[in-house]
Amino acid sequence: MTIEFHAPYHKIKEQVIEHVKKKLLELHHCNKQIVRAEVYFKENAEAKDGAKICEIELTVYGDSLFVRRHANNFKQAAKEAIEALRTEVNKQIKQQTQPPDTVTSTVRV
Repeated sequence: MTIEFHAPYHKIKEQVIEHVKKKLLELHHCNKQIVRAEVYFKENAEAKDGAKICEIELTVYGDSLFVRRHANNFKQAAKEAIEALRTEVNKQIKQQTQPPDTVTSTVRV
C-alpha cells in the first residue's frame, strides 16, 4: 500500500504522521484491496473553530473512499477522519461478503 502525505503550507508533527500511518496500515490489514492512501492537511483561515482540516482518500480496487474532517488541531482531525474511514471500510467489507439479493442466469432450464 502506498501512503502519501500532503501538507503544502504546514509542518506537521512526526507523531501525527506516524499515528495516521499506523491506523491506515491497520485498515489495510482489514481490507487487502486498499492499494493507496492520500492524506491532506490543510488550514481554513476563515473558520473560527475547526480551522484544521484532514482529508483522506483511499483507493480500493475500482472504488475511492473520501473523508474530510475539521477540528481544532491536525491530530484530532486525522483521528476523526480515520474513524469515519474505518466505518466505511467495514461497510464495504460487509457488502462484499454478503450474497447478492437476486441471482440471475442466462441459462434456460
